Amino acid sequence: MKKYQLILKMALVYLCLNQCLLFAQESDSRVTPPQTLKIAVLQAGRIYCRSNPGLESNFNLYDSLAREAAKAAPDLIVFPEYAISGWPYPAEKIMNTLAESIPGDGYWYQRYTKLVKGIKTPVIGWLVEKDSSGHLYNAAFLLDENAQLVGKYRKVHANLGEQIWWGWSQGETLQPIAFKGVKYGISICADMWYPETVLCEDLLGADVIIHQSIADDMMHLMPVRACDSHIPIVCAIFQGGSYAVNPDGKLLGKCSTNFSEWRIFEVKPFEVEIGNKYGGLWYTDKGRLNIRNVEAYKILVDPATRPPWTQIFLDKNGNPQTKEELLTRFNGRYDAHDPEN
Repeated sequence: MKKYQLILKMALVYLCLNQCLLFAQESDSRVTPPQTLKIAVLQAGRIYCRSNPGLESNFNLYDSLAREAAKAAPDLIVFPEYAISGWPYPAEKIMNTLAESIPGDGYWYQRYTKLVKGIKTPVIGWLVEKDSSGHLYNAAFLLDENAQLVGKYRKVHANLGEQIWWGWSQGETLQPIAFKGVKYGISICADMWYPETVLCEDLLGADVIIHQSIADDMMHLMPVRACDSHIPIVCAIFQGGSYAVNPDGKLLGKCSTNFSEWRIFEVKPFEVEIGNKYGGLWYTDKGRLNIRNVEAYKILVDPATRPPWTQIFLDKNGNPQTKEELLTRFNGRYDAHDPEN
């Protein structure tokens, strides 16, 4: 009898916490989010990537996929990284023609708004953003169903290749984008290499992580990232194999690697997990965050832990290179945050 009483008590607490969570979200955003989110991802697939047909063809492919996906009434449609530039990467002079203001009157941004107005479905798109100072960023942005900008994210871990090939800068914040009671944390390709990305977005209130990538599916990392922060992750991968994992890191489904397609993944970011611990019940996620000894983590933000590029790059004969030699090697471009700067 005591066992059944305990189960009943846990069920009642679960329901109460769910209602409290919904009330808090509704009070904060004036919108009660759905308990199950239907997120559609788009991909080109490896067969399409055997050659790059060009910017127009790439966008037209995703435009068509998005229109098909919209018929299934998802809550959100996600484009992958480099959705317009495609793979193999085009030359810099072509790649950087994509650079536009977000929001703005640029050709590609307007193509996105036209699409969204036609399908009446929110979209997370991809574009090269150009800010008012002329800096370029690998960027994601969320448009609501009326094609109004909700928010944008600049890739924080823009890799050295992006910086020296195309002159792009790194983003400065991992702040999630709030939309209709849901906080979407965004991760773009190399961002997922670092556990700090998902953890920071979790601590900033993210309910679900949207990951955009050109190729690497990171299947060895994604379940761990989800499990670490107990948060679902949905991945849109240009070259195929897009997938999603639940907060326990369990695979929810995976697209083919070869073909152009769209697929909807259903995630439940607002499920409250109640555990039985130390003689009573507890809110598992809050307990996990409480137990952390944050004072021990200061090393994570110590600039001295980042080695300069002169300690990393060698010439073809294995000899160290100076910053001047690296500037020549990198066509005059250099990492603005390098410790030697």
